[in-house]
Amino acid sequence: MTERNKGMTASLMRRLSALLLALVVLVGAAACSDYPGDLSGGSGSGGSGAAGEGGLRKVRASDTAGMPSAFLKYGVQRGFFRAQGLDVEVQTSAGGAAVIPALINGGLDVAGSNVVSAVTAMNRGLPLAMVGSGTSTSTDPGQDFSGILVPADSPIRSARDLAGKRIAVNTLRNINEIVIDASTRKVGGSLSGAKLVEMGFPDMGPAVERGDVDAALMIEPFLSSGKAAGMREIARPYTDTRPGLQIGTYLMAMKKAREDRELVTAFQAGVRRTAEEIERDPAAFRAALPKIAGFSPKVASGIHLPSWKGTTDRASIQLIAGSMRRLGLTDKPFDYEKHVLK
Repeated sequence: MTERNKGMTASLMRRLSALLLALVVLVGAAACSDYPGDLSGGSGSGGSGAAGEGGLRKVRASDTAGMPSAFLKYGVQRGFFRAQGLDVEVQTSAGGAAVIPALINGGLDVAGSNVVSAVTAMNRGLPLAMVGSGTSTSTDPGQDFSGILVPADSPIRSARDLAGKRIAVNTLRNINEIVIDASTRKVGGSLSGAKLVEMGFPDMGPAVERGDVDAALMIEPFLSSGKAAGMREIARPYTDTRPGLQIGTYLMAMKKAREDRELVTAFQAGVRRTAEEIERDPAAFRAALPKIAGFSPKVASGIHLPSWKGTTDRASIQLIAGSMRRLGLTDKPFDYEKHVLK
């Protein structure tokens, strides 16, 4: 074997080893997840395709706790998935990459994630497909459900002043970096010297008040709570990135999605019908939030709602994927045609 061939073989083996390691880590993480029941994809009860109540097909679905999972629960409550022959069991997750192991090993049929985590996983070779649109922000900046908050007396007046500052975010190397960067670039600034500090949303308000961080990127209902406590909003990062930006996506294992297009089509139809109904009658969705998401009636009636489009927004996906590459969150372009099923 020539030295060149040896080098090529070694390089290939390193790439294969890295991919195998990623899969092992993901599958291992699934064993520690919060999902009830059998996550092995074996013959445990409740599996996809089993006959559910009234002859409906059982589907195990998950989405991030809070508003994303409330969307699915609302669709189930209103019978929109049942009308498509699906008995959807909605589980909640921490979001992001947490659901990917259960999809890979068959513990879930469909899972909501954010676009950045999905693109990251797919660009690393994990066999996943986007099958529907999750949470999006409003096309009206005044209705953006995200905001960057600072203390009322802070010298920070706009996103341009965030250079060198400490900014609280709920996760690192994810959508936060993309949208904060977009907010600063929109006003001619940069994040030079800024430090993103990871913490949970409930901890952000107290951290800002104590001065542990200079600013925080919050979403509802924490955004409204922060404003009520006297904090000042300096940017609306999701709509700064793109009005109507699609942030969430529904994922399936690629093999399952390709072989079971009937399930894909039925689930997509349920998502579209739910999205259409919330757009038509948001008051009814707000009224349901205390029961399906645990919000108080006061919070549910006052917060800015996300929007749902029902179909994947290609412009949003490509914008996020391009920003990820520019910011070093991925090192390759995203293959939209391969990974997004219509």
